Amino acid sequence: MAHSTFRSLGFALLALALFVAGWMYWRMTQEELWSYAPLAFYLAAFGGTWLLRTYRKSGEVLEDNKLSGLTGVLLGLGFPGILPIPLLLLVAFVPMFLLYRRLMAADAGYGKVFRHGFSAFLLFNILASYWVTNTAFGAGLFAMLANSALMSLPWLALYWTGRKSPKVAFLAFAVCWVAFEHFHYNWELNWPWLTLGNGFAQWPSLIQWYEVTGVLGGTAWILGCNYLAFKTFFAPASSPQKKAFPLPLALLVALPILGSLARYASYTPPAGDTITVASIQPNFEPHFEKFADRMQSAPLDTFLRLSKAALAVGPADYLLYPETSFGQIVEGEPLNNRPMQLLQAGLKGLGAKYLVTGFDGYKIFNEGEPVTKAVRYFPRQDGSELAIEALNAAIQVNLEDDSFQTYRKGVFVPGAESFPFRDVLPFMEPLVASVGGSVAGRGTQEERLPLRSPIAKIAPVICYESVFGEYFTDYIREGAQAVFVMTNDGWWDNTAGHRQHLWFSSLRAIETRRAVVRSANVGACAFIDQRGKIISRTRYNQAGFLRGTLQLNDARTPYVRFGDIVSRIAMLLTAMVVLSNFARSLRRG
Repeated sequence: MAHSTFRSLGFALLALALFVAGWMYWRMTQEELWSYAPLAFYLAAFGGTWLLRTYRKSGEVLEDNKLSGLTGVLLGLGFPGILPIPLLLLVAFVPMFLLYRRLMAADAGYGKVFRHGFSAFLLFNILASYWVTNTAFGAGLFAMLANSALMSLPWLALYWTGRKSPKVAFLAFAVCWVAFEHFHYNWELNWPWLTLGNGFAQWPSLIQWYEVTGVLGGTAWILGCNYLAFKTFFAPASSPQKKAFPLPLALLVALPILGSLARYASYTPPAGDTITVASIQPNFEPHFEKFADRMQSAPLDTFLRLSKAALAVGPADYLLYPETSFGQIVEGEPLNNRPMQLLQAGLKGLGAKYLVTGFDGYKIFNEGEPVTKAVRYFPRQDGSELAIEALNAAIQVNLEDDSFQTYRKGVFVPGAESFPFRDVLPFMEPLVASVGGSVAGRGTQEERLPLRSPIAKIAPVICYESVFGEYFTDYIREGAQAVFVMTNDGWWDNTAGHRQHLWFSSLRAIETRRAVVRSANVGACAFIDQRGKIISRTRYNQAGFLRGTLQLNDARTPYVRFGDIVSRIAMLLTAMVVLSNFARSLRRG
């Protein structure tokens, strides 16, 4: 096909991207959601740019670009959301390894190497996390660009090590990738959503061994399979590896899966008590229905109506509501909040013992009391200042004696709930505020304390916290016997985002062997057993309730006891790789 044809197609795709962007803006002015429009926008923009950069006057596609693009496609389709084919992840890096071999032979510069990595991982991010843009366009675009650049660092480490110590280059890539994922859980700009080990979340029967290694063990397994697949199928014909590797590859793929299937079929929860939970899905659209105004009567009426319907079926130990169901609650005196008083009065005598709900609230600092970094100041009429900190929190109310316990969310969405690197980037505060982010941040607490009652000890997990595996184990170490996840998954419209978030709760169930019940505004409420199997769930965008029974568990898995051992080993080996590469550079210099 002529170069001019591909050039025209490239410009046509870019024009399509501009059209979709304009349509998205129009939808926003009409207070209508974008659904899959961001995916169309990103794919058109990426495809147009790719064509214009890839095709030469001869009209032939550059082999290098095909290989990096194929890796992006395999990673994107292997990750849950578009197609349920996680086994693609086991070979997704093979094209990149072929590209590495070509770039090494050509002695390519680091800039070219980075561009190929960035292109592959950007396509991965587009296919797997386009839905983030439904929350805010600027935030979604930044998340994908920044994450793609960070993913390119282990790829650069592969090439760098290949030029210094070729025999350990692939090991360097693997340990640097695992170390990168661990780091992405533990810094202020955290975004571990696309951790490779998360890719099997939709298929819990295949990953029961996460109770030992956690999801980062899954990442190491995926990378190991990719390396053996590359060596098996693309080793030189004369190489003894051509015959040596098929058996190890088959064993590495099959043994964890077969062992997991056996564990899944034979697992029996430890004997213990059970609790009955009614989970409520109120279905308030968060973008345009003014969900933030929770002082009005309509939300309260919805909660009461759904709760009464759930309790009419039978009594429940717990009623569970989503994240930020109520607002303007003072942490020290939550039951003075008028909607909470009305709700409590309406639920009394209906058969529920405890109410657990998320809320937006604040703490008021007394004069002279030490303040936190999340403090905000407001002027008083007498000229003094009122110091408060905003909270995304949860409360457990005993509906029989009015006692309560509160919990503060500990992991915040960068930008939306926290200002990353606020101390070193103060000049960015106006920009963060202009896109709706939180400059001051929110108050938190140091320990992940469960909500306790004579019935059970419950981990009160709020939204984004459910993505963080090792962090999640802190609830279990403090005695949590089951998990309540309170979330608001309506920000992303009916796309892959809310489904991925649901499946990630299955990962936490496997890692900790704790049953999970979710209450989500818009969708989806769910009951998940200790094997990670979703027993029941509600549909997206339908108000309703879900009732079920949870088996309590006091046992601790190896992952709860030891945490992310795999990533700590990877971090040590990464440091050794970096120091070795620098040492070799100095000796040659």
